[in-house]
Amino acid sequence: MLKFRELCVTLHGILEKRHNWMKQIKTTYLLIAMLLGTLASCTSTDDTTVTLYDDAAITSFQLGTMNRYVNDEKTTFKGSDYLFHIDQINRTIFNTDSLPLGTDITKVVCYLGTYNNSNPFLVSQDGTYMTYYAGTDSIDFSTPRTFCVASSSNVGYTNYTVKVNVHQKDPDAFEWQKMANVPVMTGLRALSFNDRIYVFGNEGGTTKAYYTEDGTSWTPATLPALTDADAWGNAVANLDSLYIMDGTNIYRSADVNTWVTDGSKLPDGITLECLLGASSTEVYAIDTNGSLITKYCGGQLPLWIEAKDETKSSLDALPTQDITMVSYPLNLSDSTDYVLMAGNKQTGDAWSGQLWRRIVDYSETGIMSLLVEYVTTLIDGKDDYPEWIRKWTYVDRADDHRYELPALENIQLVRYDDVLLAFGGKGLNGTPTDALRTIYTSRDNGITWKEATYSMPPTDGNATFNSAATSFSATADGNYIWIVCAGTGEVWRGQLNRVAWSR
Repeated sequence: MLKFRELCVTLHGILEKRHNWMKQIKTTYLLIAMLLGTLASCTSTDDTTVTLYDDAAITSFQLGTMNRYVNDEKTTFKGSDYLFHIDQINRTIFNTDSLPLGTDITKVVCYLGTYNNSNPFLVSQDGTYMTYYAGTDSIDFSTPRTFCVASSSNVGYTNYTVKVNVHQKDPDAFEWQKMANVPVMTGLRALSFNDRIYVFGNEGGTTKAYYTEDGTSWTPATLPALTDADAWGNAVANLDSLYIMDGTNIYRSADVNTWVTDGSKLPDGITLECLLGASSTEVYAIDTNGSLITKYCGGQLPLWIEAKDETKSSLDALPTQDITMVSYPLNLSDSTDYVLMAGNKQTGDAWSGQLWRRIVDYSETGIMSLLVEYVTTLIDGKDDYPEWIRKWTYVDRADDHRYELPALENIQLVRYDDVLLAFGGKGLNGTPTDALRTIYTSRDNGITWKEATYSMPPTDGNATFNSAATSFSATADGNYIWIVCAGTGEVWRGQLNRVAWSR
């Protein structure tokens, strides 16, 4: 009586000797059925009954230890960390989350689970023969492979096609695409608002604006009658409105088609110098006294209130040029925004990057109650600042200046892939920082900054991106980063590969 292992070895020898004249896989299946029939008759002992089943299916599939090669350096990882989906209708097995770039899939050990003791056989790459797979031999998955699973009763079999997917691109690399040019402007600001990208700029001595939804074309936007050619520098957007300041007049629009004069009240003797940015419910500006001032946009309380520094220190550390601002939801709390302002300030002959932050709780139990309290004090003839308006905090730098945001000309700040990104023109302190060549990242909300390996748009013979090194603007819409260059009208749209893959 032959043992099971000996029968499998016998089968393998027969198939290898005859594979030259076996032109169809059906012949192989017939030999397997015959041999398994013999096996079934030999697996009973005097007091043991073996139950045979007609089912043939793979119920689980996973990879063993995988080798990865990046820059000729070998690392390993657990293939079992990558889930394989088994489509029982179409008889396919595949991983939806691709293995990392550089993974070697030419020598892979995999582990199969079958239903009711059905037996897995690996079909050769040329389809002329197959061998019993015990989960110890390595397999070349550089092309899809077929497993034939035979039922223990020899009644039938099922074929599965296994495809192992591997990333062909670096997930942490930016892919940049040149989009349609916007009309050439001198000086500009890019904003993301209502699923569109808007570009405001000085075109022929007049502030103009254009918008796009996908970057393939640009449409002129309707603006109020503006007298300041540089009003484009005072365009900001919050959650539900876009604002632009022209001289001392502030206009607001919910659709960038119909504009109304903003009726918010300024404190006596206060005049705004420029608009800086906005969060979901607030707009921020600097007044002619050089102080930060905040407007709450919700409800029936359109008020501008001068800010005070939460740290009780002087506001002299506010940036004086190249000011940029970003706002995003704070993951730790609902109805809360994190606002970060960055810019440059010169002290003596040295320039430094300055950072200020603000946390905005715009829930009904947060900012609304405090605003009501503030209005009540005004009615009573008092002028006390409620606590929430003081919450601008200076982000101090380490004494050794490690991991600080560098002073870069026309610095841009965007939030993308749950981290902060900053880049800009040349270094202001004569440092050898190439314009628009380095991206800095912060994963702790702007406290520390490090150079990233992310790439900027190419500067080959077909691109003029780098020629606008000191005149450009950037914004992000969640899916993409947009960079628009003044003087050329060139527009680039970039995305991280893994962000694109997740959509």
